[in-house]
Amino acid sequence: MNLLTTNEAAKRLHVTPIRVRQMIREGKIKAKQIGRDYVIEESSLTAVKTYGKAGRPRGANGKPETETEKPFQTAFDIAPDLLNRLLAKQRDLPSDLSTNKEYLKDLGKKSAEKRKDSKS
Repeated sequence: MNLLTTNEAAKRLHVTPIRVRQMIREGKIKAKQIGRDYVIEESSLTAVKTYGKAGRPRGANGKPETETEKPFQTAFDIAPDLLNRLLAKQRDLPSDLSTNKEYLKDLGKKSAEKRKDSKS
């Protein structure tokens, strides 16, 4: 009869000591409490399935459940694009200035003229 502490049992099952205590409370592992800790018979660990890594379970896509894609866009996702379109409309500008060659043609011309006038 080989006795183990919760820490030793946790290492053998590849789980945390907290999870071992949970399994003891659930009745999955037989143990005797001595003071604040438990003593576990090694033979009772063989009855328990070997668990995977400690931590949050992975989702179907392999990422933790908290990092899944949003099923919809929030107002904060949409607001910047809508704001740019609204401002462009008010100023009579195209919504995407980087593709408008006519707008880009004279870009900086006014500021260059102002600098020229201020130096004179």
